[in-house]
Amino acid sequence: MKLKRKVNHMKKGLFIAKEYCQNCQQRKSCGGLDAKKSYCCLCYRRNILEVLERDELLVESAKMALNEYRWKFIKCKCLGTEKARVKYIISDGSGWDYCEICQRKIEGAGHHRVIRNRNDPQFWGLTISQKILCGTCLEKEKGQMPSVKRKEFVRYQKKGRFE
Repeated sequence: MKLKRKVNHMKKGLFIAKEYCQNCQQRKSCGGLDAKKSYCCLCYRRNILEVLERDELLVESAKMALNEYRWKFIKCKCLGTEKARVKYIISDGSGWDYCEICQRKIEGAGHHRVIRNRNDPQFWGLTISQKILCGTCLEKEKGQMPSVKRKEFVRYQKKGRFE
């Protein structure tokens, strides 16, 4: 019976390796520009433009496009998630990162190398530049959350999920 279960998990594709960008480690590469799928579209274009800039082959419009990539006005359309990845990983595969405002240590979501939803401002409906925040810093931004997410946030606080 247990063997049958293991085969079913393999059929679902749980053991397929993910193809994340080597540069930003955030987006899953769609292969639209880079056939090897080693870079997402945004990073691949930026690399090409930087090589052209170094060789002084850029015209004025391409210089403007490169600056727009650098300032992140142009967003990548690749398939992957925008969920923040932890920076510090230990040997068992789990990891941690720090709150981008108060520098409090935040543990990752097990061995998946990503931050937990409760520490992700996008999960709470916030459109801010920070990607990893602790419960205290999220509470300061609670007024900007949609009402449904605000109620969920209060429920998380009551259960003690941010300690």
